[in-house]
Amino acid sequence: MPTTKRTAGRRGKVRKEFWLDPKALRRAQAILGTATERETVERALDIVTFGAELQEGAAALAGLRLERRATRA
Repeated sequence: MPTTKRTAGRRGKVRKEFWLDPKALRRAQAILGTATERETVERALDIVTFGAELQEGAAALAGLRLERRATRA
């Protein structure tokens, strides 16, 4: 079967159905500046995932012991 633009955008994705608060969705869409509801949900999921990665990175950095460099005279 040939790959179309439509099927290419679905590759690696799953279909889900949710009941969402339309006011919350519109507000998130306005804040994120997204064009579609689907893009809004995908961007919000990306932001949550990125936030978790930042927290993990900060926790890893907190455990590092840094040494001061000698200053130049």
